[in-house]
Amino acid sequence: MEKSITVNVILDDKIFRQFAIFENFHRKRIWGAPLIFAAIMSAFALVCFAMRERAEQAVMMGSVLLIIGLGLPAAYIGLFFKSIKFQIKAMGLKSPRHVYSLRLSPLGAEVISGDEPNQFKWSGMFGAYRVPGCTYLFVEKNKAYLLPDGQAEEGADIWALLADMLPVEKLIDCRKKSPNR
Repeated sequence: MEKSITVNVILDDKIFRQFAIFENFHRKRIWGAPLIFAAIMSAFALVCFAMRERAEQAVMMGSVLLIIGLGLPAAYIGLFFKSIKFQIKAMGLKSPRHVYSLRLSPLGAEVISGDEPNQFKWSGMFGAYRVPGCTYLFVEKNKAYLLPDGQAEEGADIWALLADMLPVEKLIDCRKKSPNR
């Protein structure tokens, strides 16, 4: 990259929701624990249902275990989506708004938000993920900047710029691949 590229990032509720779902369900895989809990409780419920001829109240106990096993993970997921809705409201993202600017240069990434710019060197970056409509640049393991497609100056290709600066193992393209690609 010969020159720096600036991205004036405008976010809305859709982009933020997409990122939150990606971060928690794809990257951090928080769905694993609720799924395992539901599977274990459902297995216990099936054992209880199988014991209905031998033990009193086995069907009731199985029903309670099944309700708990499916209800708690559903409540967990529901609270997750409610928290996203709360964050969107708190950040004022119901309508699109400018959140920060990011300048990519040969030295690294500079984020301009508020009074002070933050600078991150390419060598210390955690990685970048490409999803339909957006690129997530993780400057640290748990700190990402969203770069929606089409917001770079002069129509620059952000992913190509990142490919020039980051090692290939830190670039993850999560878009669905079509058979013709």
